[in-house]
Amino acid sequence: MGVTISAVVVILSSAFTLLGGLLMLRSSALVSTASTTPHAPVNFGMILVVEAVLILGFGGWGIASGIGLIYVKQWARISLLVFAGFLVCVSLPASALMALIPLPNLSSSFMSLMRMGIVLFYAMFAVLGGFWIYFFNKRSVKAQFQAMPPVRQSAAGDLFLAAAVPARSASERARPLSVTVIGWFLLIGSALAPLGLLVNRALFPGMPIPFYFLGFFLLGRGAYLILGVWMAAQMAAAVGLLKLKNWGLFATIGLQCLALANVTLLMGIPGHRARFQQLMESMMASLHARMPQPAPLDFPVWIGLVMSLPIFLVILYFLVTRRQAFTSRAQ
Repeated sequence: MGVTISAVVVILSSAFTLLGGLLMLRSSALVSTASTTPHAPVNFGMILVVEAVLILGFGGWGIASGIGLIYVKQWARISLLVFAGFLVCVSLPASALMALIPLPNLSSSFMSLMRMGIVLFYAMFAVLGGFWIYFFNKRSVKAQFQAMPPVRQSAAGDLFLAAAVPARSASERARPLSVTVIGWFLLIGSALAPLGLLVNRALFPGMPIPFYFLGFFLLGRGAYLILGVWMAAQMAAAVGLLKLKNWGLFATIGLQCLALANVTLLMGIPGHRARFQQLMESMMASLHARMPQPAPLDFPVWIGLVMSLPIFLVILYFLVTRRQAFTSRAQ
């Protein structure tokens, strides 16, 4: 019953997500054809297109996962767990940030209500993601997703019932669920990095995006090159991780340690932290200068990087404690 309810929730919410993505695409077309667009301070059309692509992608992912849950597919369970992990990793820090970040002093009562509403909104999704992680890891629920006996093909040629579900191979059974979730999390996150760069270029046209790498501040092409190589290496390592390759395990651990050291250096060296804050403030100042009604926020933006530290530590914990699966596969 819980699986069916979760499937319905996923399908309905994903349908609304797809609708929102289509409306956003329509809005981007209207913005692009508006007469005032050439003089707009920010390329909102590009931002809307990038956001629409992300929204449509997540909506399609949710629809497929929801249908798979209805037919009790193992891949759908894993897919939902990966999605739930994304939900928790995004919603929980967002809720904490909105609870701490100072908002514009427009109206104390209104801003307090708005803050509370946004915090509860993100907290609700974080709780939902946490519940799904707990629920779909229960032994009784996992038993429902075991290999099923052969099913006769339907007259309509239903793709979800067209063939028997083969039993999983020994290598697939040996891969821990935590490794699967981490692998897909890193793979999808790295693949979405170029979209983040497009949004930054639309928000800050003509300004080089700073990138901190082991004590050095890189700007422009150097930053793009290092970030591109890093994301490509992380995608390759994630693929090796999903295939239970030892090199994938070691590469992923190494990259996570590198990211952890990078953030620690940035936060631990006062001069570097101050310069990073200054760079972020200059970028926001350039954005506010082009907005008709700027609403500057006096908030240390590097706090968002500090919130990434627990994610690195959790990933490292599961990779180290599940390393036996890679040894067994090698044997």
